[in-house]
Amino acid sequence: MNADIDEFLDHVDQWKFKFHEELKGMTPAQRKAFWNRIHEEARARGLRVVEPEKPAKRPTKRARRSG
Repeated sequence: MNADIDEFLDHVDQWKFKFHEELKGMTPAQRKAFWNRIHEEARARGLRVVEPEKPAKRPTKRARRSG
């Protein structure tokens, strides 16, 4: 059983390094387009895609009134 797990993890590592090399050569705009395409393909397959949450807006600092 451990041999199966080790084989699977080796496969994941190979995929991860290949994927990292592909993303490393892209510009930020190309990466965004790549992820949008991946998300659309996942939605077409019927998979649920979780969108990242937007960061909360920081409250404005109250200015002191002079006078």
